[in-house]
Amino acid sequence: MTVRLASQYQEFRAEFRRSEVKWAYILLLPAVLPLLVFTVLPVLGAIGLSFTRFDAFSATMQWIGSENYVEALRNDLFHITIRNTLQFTVGFVPLSMTVGFTAAMLLNRRFRGISFLRGAYYLPVLTSTIAMGIAWMWLFQPQVGLVSLGLKLLSIQPKDWLNSPFTAMPAVIGVAVWKAFGGTMLIYLAGLQGIPDTFYDAAKVDGAGRWQLLRYITWPLLRPVTFYLFIIGMIDSLQVFDLVMIMTEGGPAFRTTTIVHQIYLNAFKFNQMGYASAMAVVLFVAIAVLTIFNWKFFSSSLEY
Repeated sequence: MTVRLASQYQEFRAEFRRSEVKWAYILLLPAVLPLLVFTVLPVLGAIGLSFTRFDAFSATMQWIGSENYVEALRNDLFHITIRNTLQFTVGFVPLSMTVGFTAAMLLNRRFRGISFLRGAYYLPVLTSTIAMGIAWMWLFQPQVGLVSLGLKLLSIQPKDWLNSPFTAMPAVIGVAVWKAFGGTMLIYLAGLQGIPDTFYDAAKVDGAGRWQLLRYITWPLLRPVTFYLFIIGMIDSLQVFDLVMIMTEGGPAFRTTTIVHQIYLNAFKFNQMGYASAMAVVLFVAIAVLTIFNWKFFSSSLEY
């Protein structure tokens, strides 16, 4: 009798478990279905188009195998876009994280007006990139822009920031950092407020100063936050497009054109959908490989 009851109980548990799993899939379907339709299927479609010569206007498609990838790897302009994209990434990610962390440290305290300051620093994140890019184009205007006028007041000769091969990319990086550091600040601020005060109190009793508190308590406990911001910042910077399109259109002399900018031009201006898809696939693979590498390489540093 006992064995039979135990067997019936095990069967009931297995049936209940199958019912739970079935309802879990049913409840997840409304969230997963849009992901499949609007993300996974377009990615698979882009991979398929990358092996063809596709003219969207005449709807003609010719299978050409890996020719688009060979052309991309041989194209000097594609090499320039890779260099520019990496240059933007190397400049943007550390600067945005440094400025965001510094702002979070300064705003992680209580005084009158602190909420207003936090909101003001976060405001650029909410600003339309197009509107912000146009505004900064006027600010960088060499004759009447506020940046140039400020330099004139300091007796410094202003530059044509966005039309100079030497200053165009730094200008775009600076605007990108100004727009993004508010989000970095907010996440760092949440991480700082999640650190228990008892850690700092115990360290102060042992005679630790501000630098020791930052080096041995704050920074180690913020490693997961820093790692997350680094990965997200790297992914976003490798896909930079909107600021480049608005402020420089890839110029001057291709000094600010990026991979996504060239994908856009080849797809919608030159009507080379297959070649643009091949470039997109190369970018997708590069982002995936870099993300996995960073996760494997830095995962050990996340352990306290």
